[in-house]
Formats: sequence, C-alpha cells, structure tokens
Amino acid sequence: MSALLDLFRYSISSVFWGILIAVLFMGLFTFLIKGWYKDAQFTLSGIIVGALLFLLLSVQCILIMGALKIIQLTDFYEVQIERLVESRYPPTEYVSLRQADDVIKEIIYEYPLLQYYIGGGEFTGFRAHELPHAIATELRSFMRWYIFRRLMWCFAFAVVGAIIVIKTMEKSKIPRSVRQRPAYRRQHIDMRRRRR
Repeated sequence: MSALLDLFRYSISSVFWGILIAVLFMGLFTFLIKGWYKDAQFTLSGIIVGALLFLLLSVQCILIMGALKIIQLTDFYEVQIERLVESRYPPTEYVSLRQADDVIKEIIYEYPLLQYYIGGGEFTGFRAHELPHAIATELRSFMRWYIFRRLMWCFAFAVVGAIIVIKTMEKSKIPRSVRQRPAYRRQHIDMRRRRR
C-alpha cells in the first residue's frame, strides 16, 4: 500500500494511466459478458463485485505503470549510481557487500520509489566501475518479474470476478421468442385486426 501512496506522490502519470487502463479493461469486461449472456441482467451484487474488481485492477495497473516508469528510468538511475560510486571508490577496487548496500541506501534516499524494487541485493565480487551496471541489470530483471506477477494477479482477479458476476446475473423475464419477433410484423397484424 505504501508503494501505491508513493506512486501518487512521485508519479501521478502512472496513477492516471493505471486507472485509465483499468477503466478500459472494465469496459471490455462488461461488453464481453453482456455479449455472451444477452438474456441476462446485472444484479446489485454483480455491480458490487464489478466495483471491487475495478478497484483491485486499478491498484495492479497503477503498480504496473510505476514499474514500467522505473524500467524507463533505469539508465538514468545507472548514471546516478555511477556518479555516487566514482565519488567514493577507485574504479578497479572490489566493492564489499556492505559498501554496495551503502550505495543502494544512498540511491534509495534520493529516489524513494526504488525502495520497493531494490531494497537490497547481494552485490559482491564487483569492481566499483562494474557495480552500477550490475545494479541496473538486476533492477530491470526484477521489474520484469514484478510486472509479470502483477499481470497474473490481474488475470486471476478478472477470472474470479467474471465467474461471480455471471453466477449472480438474472435471466430476463421477457420470453426470447417475443424479443426476437420484429416490431413491424406485430404492427401489421394489429392493423389487420382493426380493419375487421
């Protein structure tokens, strides 16, 4: 939840695009269910489930957009880490685990959103000039996995939501044969009756 609040604070565009994607998904969700079950109507419980599904999808989509933003900025973060490392260690010196953690804490302090994605990591056996690239590579890898997990949660929420909404839908009380009969035919029959 704190990651979501920080996205509101530091990356309002991620929030905007995340909510927009969730709205589009819910539109598609409703269109597909109504297209498949033409004779059924949404109930109050189905609408509540849909609202809850929208909320859950919005959170996941916002987090996905935040992760994509971080992937886009990884080159920038790498440059910042390079500057930080160059100011502290000679390029060919091996950096210890503790020193690497200090670098990560410093970069997280400057860019708070990163704390949810690179809270640590065992960066040992790297020379100082190799460390920034190693951290950036690990960040990209983690973000891809993070996005995949968020997408799987979205899929799971959508499937469960669809099952519940479909189970709660009510069949229309108007017989199908009446609804399918063209209106002009009924008017034509009525006119004949009037002539008699």
